[in-house]
Formats: sequence, structure tokens, C-alpha cells
Amino acid sequence: MYEQFIELTNQIFWEGYAEQLAQENPVKFQFELNDFINTYQN
Repeated sequence: MYEQFIELTNQIFWEGYAEQLAQENPVKFQFELNDFINTYQN
């Protein structure tokens, strides 16, 4: 799921968005990742 999150955010925003967010605002990154997992998990 992590790789899918990275790929999706790169498509929606820009290449490297998730990595930049993880460095600049790790709390928001974790929130967004958890939300993605909770929304799209099988």
C-alpha cells in the first residue's frame, strides 16, 4: 500500500511530493498515508 500511495500522490501532485511531505511534515504524511490505507484497503 505504501508504494501505491507514493505512486498516486506523484500522479496527483508532482514527482517526489510524498517524499518531500514526509521530510517537511511527517505528521501530515502519516495522516495522509493512514487515510489512504483506510480508504483503499481490501
